[in-house]
Amino acid sequence: MFDVPILLIVYNRVEPLHDLFQMLAKLLPAELYVAANGAVANDRLDYAACLRARNVIMPHWDCDLHNLTFDEHLSQSQMTFRAIDWFFQNVSEGIILFDETMPHPDFFPYCKQLLDRYRSDMRIVHIGGNNFQKKRRGKNSYYFSAYATNWGFATWRDRWQGFSLEHDNDCQDFQILLERYFDKKKEKKYWLKWYNILKKKSLQLFDYQYNFHLWSREGLCITPSVNLVANVDFKKNKKRRVRRLLGNSSPIMPLQHPIDMSRDIKADRHSFKKYYKKAFFAVFAKWLSANVLLLGDE
Repeated sequence: MFDVPILLIVYNRVEPLHDLFQMLAKLLPAELYVAANGAVANDRLDYAACLRARNVIMPHWDCDLHNLTFDEHLSQSQMTFRAIDWFFQNVSEGIILFDETMPHPDFFPYCKQLLDRYRSDMRIVHIGGNNFQKKRRGKNSYYFSAYATNWGFATWRDRWQGFSLEHDNDCQDFQILLERYFDKKKEKKYWLKWYNILKKKSLQLFDYQYNFHLWSREGLCITPSVNLVANVDFKKNKKRRVRRLLGNSSPIMPLQHPIDMSRDIKADRHSFKKYYKKAFFAVFAKWLSANVLLLGDE
């Protein structure tokens, strides 16, 4: 039995959720939390798909199963926030996965060992499962980063506490916060721009606001040296993408821990240049697609 609680955040993706659950059936988690988003209003096909997805989760082993089911359809950011908040009302630490992801088997012992290792070290605020670097950086199994990767991750209740999608709890001086992490003008300008957009327009974007929350705690995120979680929610070349991201990745266990707990600035600059900097309009489109259906129902 695997004794770390796991949260699954699900919607209507029956096939990838089935594959993910088959992996969990081999892992045999003792505690499984399932938060299910509701269907889009007046969409019978979506309603049927949501029901089929929920019926995938039927543990045949001795498992403490908890369910949180929403009747209404929530935006991706709202769904993610409310599911994780519910999760940490019940557990002190755990692993979070989404129904469009497929983790490498090493992801689970990786999370378990690092949750144990850094439980009392408040400098570590997030254990990510993704790596988008073009090359492995150093010989260690992971490095420390300013950026949280969210396809699959682990964290603790006391690191999650205080996070909100509302903007009234934001740090008082975001520019000072950025100075602690970034020395390049482009990075500081980019994050200040997004901070002001989200705050002034009262927009909710989980990935970015979660980073802001972690920075307000002056913490570091852990990034594995190889990618451990694939996102399979892509229409084209899905199987080939999963094989490339997982099948060819080197096993990460047993873990080799860094001696120096300093942030890998070169790796973070690469992530900013190749991921965040290019994603300005893509991120806005992602927010729009996640919210336009809800706006249409008002």
